[in-house]
Amino acid sequence: MNSTEWKSNNFIVRRPLLAYFVLSYTFFWGFLVLIIAILGMLRLQPDALPAWAMPIIGILGSWMPNLAAVTVTGVLAGREGIRQLLGKFFATRIAVRWYFIALFPFPLAFAAASLYRLAGGVAPGNMGLSVGFWAGLIILNLLQGATGEEAGWRGFALPRLQDTYGPVKASLILGLLWNFWHLPLWLLSGYSGLDLLIYVLAFSVSIISLTFLITWISNKTPISLIPIVITHFSFNASLNLVDARGLGFGPTLSLLVITTGIYLITAIFVWSTGRWPRYKTQGD
Repeated sequence: MNSTEWKSNNFIVRRPLLAYFVLSYTFFWGFLVLIIAILGMLRLQPDALPAWAMPIIGILGSWMPNLAAVTVTGVLAGREGIRQLLGKFFATRIAVRWYFIALFPFPLAFAAASLYRLAGGVAPGNMGLSVGFWAGLIILNLLQGATGEEAGWRGFALPRLQDTYGPVKASLILGLLWNFWHLPLWLLSGYSGLDLLIYVLAFSVSIISLTFLITWISNKTPISLIPIVITHFSFNASLNLVDARGLGFGPTLSLLVITTGIYLITAIFVWSTGRWPRYKTQGD
């Protein structure tokens, strides 16, 4: 079989975007099944593992979208394509304001916490945070979703979706796919019954709303993934900081619901302004 025939018969070459999503789900869900199977064979519960083990598992699992993107890019464009894709993690030549704009999840999280308290919510408070908490907050949230996923979702998938559907439809499609990629984590969240339903709905709306906001930032800084990584990090870290596990402003589920409402309103505002730049090849 010559190279032309091989390309015409190769699923990744024919349907690269679909191949990426299939591999992202397969790698991540397969990884979780493997971990559960290993724990089952060893007759171990997750809480019986050393303290460092679960963070390492979390980091490895969160890098599966990047692995999928590198795999597909390698087939399509070889080493040079992979170099260009991953090089976006180091592209610093963007306007300084986008580094600060990417931190917007922090004030949104504190606004949600303030609304919770103003509504009469009672929080235990937990101001005696250890150095270990702050180190975990920064390192884990940076190495997990922030850097582990974004070469895939925004580096590989978003530009291709926008080429076909435009920024709004592309954001909705990517938001839904990114959201349901987390499905196994919903089942491992510890919630059940009505609480699980509320958690899933709040999680879904917040992720899709965040996707619209990230698309807006991404289209303003197309040569770089740095502001996207900062935004993703800020979203995860800010929730961990203000909920009952961090500063203790409010119970996790209640605060998540309020935060979801704020993200939805923010996304609608950005969408309604009509200022949706299309994907460009040059930075702003």
